[in-house]
Amino acid sequence: MKRVFISAIAALLCIGASAQSDLTTLQVVDKDGNVVADGATLEFSETEGSGSDLMIPTGLSVKNTTGTDQGVGIDINLSRLDNGEFSCCFPANCANVKQTGEYIDFNAAGIIEANETKEILTEWIPQAYGKCTATLQFKVYSVVEKELFGVKIPEPGEFKAYAQKITVNFEYKDPAGINDLSSDNNAKVVSRYNANGTRVSSDFKGLAIEKLSNGKTIKRIIK
Repeated sequence: MKRVFISAIAALLCIGASAQSDLTTLQVVDKDGNVVADGATLEFSETEGSGSDLMIPTGLSVKNTTGTDQGVGIDINLSRLDNGEFSCCFPANCANVKQTGEYIDFNAAGIIEANETKEILTEWIPQAYGKCTATLQFKVYSVVEKELFGVKIPEPGEFKAYAQKITVNFEYKDPAGINDLSSDNNAKVVSRYNANGTRVSSDFKGLAIEKLSNGKTIKRIIK
């Protein structure tokens, strides 16, 4: 009798665990309509806009593969943010953050209608060259109906399961390649210039562009 009871509990735990994962209701798709696999890591470096409006978008969307409305949400783990802001407007509201961290329910849960494809509208808004990394965990919610002025409106209910998880890496590169700070330990500075391109002496302080003996060019702040 005791063994049967323990087996019943184990079965219930297995059912509960399986209910926590759902990789069929939603699909993550790229800008060309290709399905992005669960656990994938994607790289983005193509910019849009200029000046203060410059951004690096993902072009990703989430598709509801079912014939019924689905509640959706998103958790975001922002593990790297060299500068600027990380922005996400999914599933409905928009939010920008300026520091790394784990953001549970980054925006309020929303509704994706039957067979609808909704843009994630996730991007990095850099202020200087560098990198940004975020892991996106999509979530599935039940749908409940709320009556408003006699009209039934669907809205997210209880959390049901975790859907796909993907990682997005952003990189804002210096087109001249001078922001690459990697070099051989034995490389020496053969010439140094200020931001205006004028050659300066070794006692110069400030933003300097240095040419190394290994052929690389780097940019650094000399204090």
